[in-house]
Amino acid sequence: MIAAAGFGVLLLAALVLEVAARRRAGPATAAQAIGAAMRTLPGRLTVLLAWLWLGVHFLAR
Repeated sequence: MIAAAGFGVLLLAALVLEVAARRRAGPATAAQAIGAAMRTLPGRLTVLLAWLWLGVHFLAR
């Protein structure tokens, strides 16, 4: 139950940052951040590993 609440807090924080970025009051949007990461090989590997981790932990069940 605590883990689910923690993931909920993280999701809420990500949504707040995304909304702030789209209003031009905050950092880059998620799409801009991933686009910047995909320009380099280490960034591509990081994105790949993040998707792999997400898939194994949440989507494989």
